[in-house]
Amino acid sequence: MKRAVYGLYGRLPSRIKRTFLRLTGATFLVGVIGVVIDEEGRVLLFRHTYRPFRPWGLPSGLLKPNESPARALEREVREEAGLVVEVVEIMEVRTGSGPQRLDIWLRCRSHGGSARPSAEVDEARFFAFDSLPPLMDEQKRFLLEHHSDLVS
Repeated sequence: MKRAVYGLYGRLPSRIKRTFLRLTGATFLVGVIGVVIDEEGRVLLFRHTYRPFRPWGLPSGLLKPNESPARALEREVREEAGLVVEVVEIMEVRTGSGPQRLDIWLRCRSHGGSARPSAEVDEARFFAFDSLPPLMDEQKRFLLEHHSDLVS
């Protein structure tokens, strides 16, 4: 029976297949989260204007169509804070909820730039791991889990 259904599905026009997949498949936002470490082993945090209860957090954003994760994060950091970073590696890929999303955690290197406030970010600053401000639980947990890899 399954074989017959797949055979029938394979004969459908592409437009109908895409519509079927869009209606029945899971929809995810794809986010990038940057862990930018400076030469002193400190982590870059942004004070976000849109999160009054836990404003400090890692640089992050959403992918645009036809954009790589590295380009998306480099763009977000440049647009939100005027800083230049280079993605070194993908550290982890995780799913999240609220909204459903796929987060790509990226290790980055700072290449300077001059920090400036924007509509989304009031301040950008590097923090030592032992003096981090309150962070969103997921980001705090990630930094604790990967601390030894990040400062080595």
